[in-house]
Amino acid sequence: MKNELIKLQSFDETDFNQLIAAIPDARFLLQWTGQKYIYPLDVSQLRNTLKKTTGEQPTYKVLKAVRSDTSETVGHIQLMDIDYRVASGVLGRVLIFLDHRGKGFGKAMVGLAVKDAFESLGLNEITLNVFDFNETAIATYKSIGFIDYQLKKGALMFQNETWNIIKMKLSRHHWLNKEKC
Repeated sequence: MKNELIKLQSFDETDFNQLIAAIPDARFLLQWTGQKYIYPLDVSQLRNTLKKTTGEQPTYKVLKAVRSDTSETVGHIQLMDIDYRVASGVLGRVLIFLDHRGKGFGKAMVGLAVKDAFESLGLNEITLNVFDFNETAIATYKSIGFIDYQLKKGALMFQNETWNIIKMKLSRHHWLNKEKC
């Protein structure tokens, strides 16, 4: 799946219902957002996130992935904690809607978000957190060029489960070199 088959667009209030409907339970929400949202996801929480996307140098960029051929929304992604002074940000809340998984949209969406972060926002480094059991996401991030730099064991508890977090990063330099290959 090539990046040209999707495009990233701003996520807005008209997208709330589709995203809320994609979150089936508390475990899924926790896996998708860490402890940033509380189950059940609702309009108020999403509005609070969108408030961070305004101003001259917004700290968040909330996006949706839209198929170029059908204009159907296939996923959601955010650049968070954007720090223009040190040129860094956090990639997160990456979600491909259930009917669109396994078609390469995740890699395309992450690739476009990374390109936007480095080229449009001028960031020099992007980090992310991913739970170690999310092997599909880890493979996607590594295919874009992210590397592991820390493992946080026992970072989160859900019911009787202990979840480990892998911290990953990608520098503009590494990404540019990978793009040239």
